[in-house]
Amino acid sequence: MSDATTTLPIAAVRVDMRINREFDYRIPPELVGRVVAGARVRVPFGSRQILGTVIHLRDANPAAGELKSVLEVIGSSALLTPALLQLAQWMSEYYLCPLDLVLRSVSPSIVQKRSAMRNVKARVDAELDEASASLLPTQPLTLSPQQAAALERVLASSATPQPKPILLFGVTGSGKTEVYLQAMARMLKEGKGSIFLVPEIALTPQTVDRLRARFDSLPSQISNLKSPIASSLLAVLHSGLSQGERFREWQRIRSGEARLVVGARSAIFAPVANLGLIVVDEEHENTYKQEENPRYHARDVAVMRGHFERAVVVLGSATPSMESFHNTSGGKFELCRMPDRVDTRKLPTIRVVDMRIEMIKEKGLTIFSQPLKSAIELRLDRGEQVILYLNRRGYASAMICRKCGYVAMCPECSVSLKYHMREQKLKCHFCGHLKPAPRKCPEPSCGDPSIRYSGLGTEKLEEVVTKMFPKARIARMDSDTMKHRRDYERTLLHFKMGRLDILLGTQMIAKGLDFPRVTLVGIVHADVGLHVPDFRSGERTFQQITQVAGRAGRGEVAGEVIVQTFTPKHSAIQFGRRQDFEAFYNEESRFRKELSYPPFNHLTKIECSSAQASKAEFVASHLRKLLEERLGASLRILGPTPAPIEKLRGKFRYHLLLRDARNKSQKTALQLILAELPRQADVMVSADVDPTQLL
Repeated sequence: MSDATTTLPIAAVRVDMRINREFDYRIPPELVGRVVAGARVRVPFGSRQILGTVIHLRDANPAAGELKSVLEVIGSSALLTPALLQLAQWMSEYYLCPLDLVLRSVSPSIVQKRSAMRNVKARVDAELDEASASLLPTQPLTLSPQQAAALERVLASSATPQPKPILLFGVTGSGKTEVYLQAMARMLKEGKGSIFLVPEIALTPQTVDRLRARFDSLPSQISNLKSPIASSLLAVLHSGLSQGERFREWQRIRSGEARLVVGARSAIFAPVANLGLIVVDEEHENTYKQEENPRYHARDVAVMRGHFERAVVVLGSATPSMESFHNTSGGKFELCRMPDRVDTRKLPTIRVVDMRIEMIKEKGLTIFSQPLKSAIELRLDRGEQVILYLNRRGYASAMICRKCGYVAMCPECSVSLKYHMREQKLKCHFCGHLKPAPRKCPEPSCGDPSIRYSGLGTEKLEEVVTKMFPKARIARMDSDTMKHRRDYERTLLHFKMGRLDILLGTQMIAKGLDFPRVTLVGIVHADVGLHVPDFRSGERTFQQITQVAGRAGRGEVAGEVIVQTFTPKHSAIQFGRRQDFEAFYNEESRFRKELSYPPFNHLTKIECSSAQASKAEFVASHLRKLLEERLGASLRILGPTPAPIEKLRGKFRYHLLLRDARNKSQKTALQLILAELPRQADVMVSADVDPTQLL
């Protein structure tokens, strides 16, 4: 080997295989300068040639021996910026996830594969968006004093060497979005880009419309663009896009053509140049948490990306997460309050209806209380709009034989099958198992034809509302009716234009929607989710009540909210009725602190799953022994215990819950223990750091 060869740098590469280590490759002279950290490369691996990502470069070491060479660099520039590569390495360490899995999330799979990139380039023009929703341009609004103060805080933080995250705690209708828009406009003038995260794909169309109406006319007005362009400054990223659309948007961002990015959680990885602002709207939403590896929380990743790129991060919510609000008291985040609605509009009046009393009045169970029914009739007579919220899909929650006690259960999960009347199917909402709905009890010894469907879902609610208000124009929004993003857009557009009177649905209608004609919100069954075995159930119920209530009274007419519940004295219901977040936070904090739950402690959930319960339990017990031997003095361990939903998608699950696993040395030790754990083909072990649910 010549001296010239030994002085060439070495590339440490993570190959696209489930191997949690780096491999060294020599950089040939013709590729020096092109093989950089973050670049995609083709390398020899055994008898094959595979793709990988360059993690870092280092000087050649003659003692390293003969190395194979990088064969090719994919693309004209590095796939990952240095900041995104740094972020991926942090995610790998913090979320106890192999770096190769993190890299697959940070960059879309469509831009990782050489062949796919060529194919997509050929068909990208055929997959352009059909809608262009021709929006009328909007101008910045005159800010209220509290909006102006919030904007000033954001801009002042942006001007510091290391901006501190800001929790924008503003009631529903306080004008947080206008603050975001004007902050993004200021970033553009300073030559900086912005990322705007929303928690649901359902919210993307309305947010995109507002951003395009404000920013689409700006390209010709901004002098510091790389070149004059006629296209939009805005790019959209979420899982509802086709591969061609995602590739097109990613390329526009990477080239600098698009300076503003809006999307769901994966948009936090958009390769925005000179990033100045990250907005996490409705930061409390658990949809920001990814439930498969890497199990990251986009809000926390946003905070770290802001730290690495020295961008200001704004977390906005009317019902902040317990963790974020706690971070303001500890000085990690700044707190900025917006306690009033814009234009002196009042928060809606909230009435709680005790359904136990209604049962006595109606001599049995009823879906609608008399107060809610009368309120709907009044709004329909006035030509106003109504939102009805029920966070449960399907027609009924269970099929039960009252004669023999048979309950239709999912064969793959420890849950009952939900009845969907339109399809005449029984469906599992966890694994998707489907089977025809029987006309009589399936038990051979019974066969009773009077089998009943118990519980209430949005499909049944739609049927009841249609019969009760036959002249009303009604639409249902849940994952059964909204199959494509066009369905979201079409339904919301019709509601906005007044072509619908009543919009009913699940949590996708509970937040972010701004329709001035909505004067009544009915929460049909506020207890759904309140009594599940999860310490966050009260927090989620409070958030849902407050958020969905905030959809009412956003126009000139005052709003009203009717909450139907069987547990009216529960703190989540009562504080939700008063829309008093801080009182709820103070009471919930006492409970959390006493039991050492977040935000006063750090949780890591480790799950062992297998088709055989005994094997899952054995591995979980063995893992506990290893943890006690290596970390017992610094770590509190609960379990192993069966998961609340013990069987899921054909696998029995046992949980270990670790407390206090916060510092880097503990994380490193945990990662090593998990990596060293003897692998069994029929047992899977996974770690969930900062879990948002314990089911």
